[in-house]
Amino acid sequence: MDQSKKAIGFFVSLGILVLGFLFFNTKQIDPFSDFALLEWQIKLALQGKFYLPYDSSLLDPNFQFFPLPDLFFHVHKGFVYSTFPNFYPIFSAPFYVINGPFGIRIVQFVLFFVSIFIFYQIKKDGIATILLLFGSSIPLYIFLIHDTIVFFFLEISILYLLHRKWNVLPGILSICLVWMRPEMAVSIFLILFFFSKEKNWKNITITFMLTGFVFSIVNKITLGTFFPLRFVKSPEFHFSTETSLFLLKILLEQIPIFILFIIYLIKAISQKKNLYQYITIIFVTFLLVLISPNTGGHNTPRYFYGLFPLYILLLRNNDIETRSTKFTKTWGVLCFILSLYQINLLFQKSKELIKISKYQTNTVSEITKLENKVLVFNNSDFSFVSLPVLENISSLQTKKDILLLRPNFSKKTFIQILSAKNADSFVFLELPPSPIPLGPIVTDPENKKLGEYKEEKNYQLPNALLPIQITEYKRQ
Repeated sequence: MDQSKKAIGFFVSLGILVLGFLFFNTKQIDPFSDFALLEWQIKLALQGKFYLPYDSSLLDPNFQFFPLPDLFFHVHKGFVYSTFPNFYPIFSAPFYVINGPFGIRIVQFVLFFVSIFIFYQIKKDGIATILLLFGSSIPLYIFLIHDTIVFFFLEISILYLLHRKWNVLPGILSICLVWMRPEMAVSIFLILFFFSKEKNWKNITITFMLTGFVFSIVNKITLGTFFPLRFVKSPEFHFSTETSLFLLKILLEQIPIFILFIIYLIKAISQKKNLYQYITIIFVTFLLVLISPNTGGHNTPRYFYGLFPLYILLLRNNDIETRSTKFTKTWGVLCFILSLYQINLLFQKSKELIKISKYQTNTVSEITKLENKVLVFNNSDFSFVSLPVLENISSLQTKKDILLLRPNFSKKTFIQILSAKNADSFVFLELPPSPIPLGPIVTDPENKKLGEYKEEKNYQLPNALLPIQITEYKRQ
């Protein structure tokens, strides 16, 4: 067995051991925020529903009290749809039946290593495979209900199919990838431009456009728009130096291959080989740093994960062209240092995830202990955290109804919803400073004798890390 095979055997075994340990160490992570939204969609998919139920839609046709932040839902013909496409919920639903979130994590664990194996098959390059295995923080998403591992698998599959000179399937998979994650359009463009032959490029582009046309027509019929919901509902762009610096920071910290890529740029300049490819990808990377609408959440560089395999392919292509394909001591030391760095990072980030999950699930647990059925929020981030109290999201026994107040909300509609729910009381949860205060709510402004909801008690939610203020309202 040559050095390359021995090295890849060692590092893959190390990766399986580390990620296997973290797999069981993170089993207590419960879905929260957008992870909980995806779990909700999975459970609905198992019921044959591909929309989000809202039992107050007739009284609230403008959905001004729907519990999700506006960015995460879309309304069409009286139905609410998540801006997370149903590709992932449909894919994950059968595995969720097996053992809930644990079943999905098992599949994602296997899918990640299948992606590593497929990548190795592209050019049988052991060094590139090790760099992919330990070159970023993407394995964290193995342990979460999220589409990141699926899109990673799709991208690696596209690269492999291009190498095998397939024409149709890469185009179909590419549009699926872009539809699920619009930011991947940049990576798909670079893949076709730099890693495909002329004939492949033309055929795949035609397939991509034809499949995209079909997707657009179906999307228009079902959702009322030709474009993916994640594109339609994307946040407005406002340049922020703070956001850009944070994105650059987590890019360098969690995708250290980018630093190696910049070093290889210097080598490309001296050798005058593939220079325009290096400059193009680096330009695209910094452009994403500048124009990304937000940090992407989760404290990970998810906007750059699609570029990560391309960094590796390009810098290794340069080595292959100069016939530097042997697993040298220099590469061995570099891969070992990289693996130690990434293992430490994965352990630190997994602890962070466990802490965030514990904090949020603890908050949700305290909220479920409230006797009132109707919970009213005025902070969309806070209501998002509380999604698991809705029916069918978790095994919690107490079903709650969540209403989210928006600026200039209609008190008349609010009262109608409370009346339809037969709510003689409700609780108002807020995080000071309160963006939308709530005073007395008169059931009929034209006849105050019919009663009003007045404040009864005010206290802080116990055992919560944030100063969550609870105000109980009762109908007089």
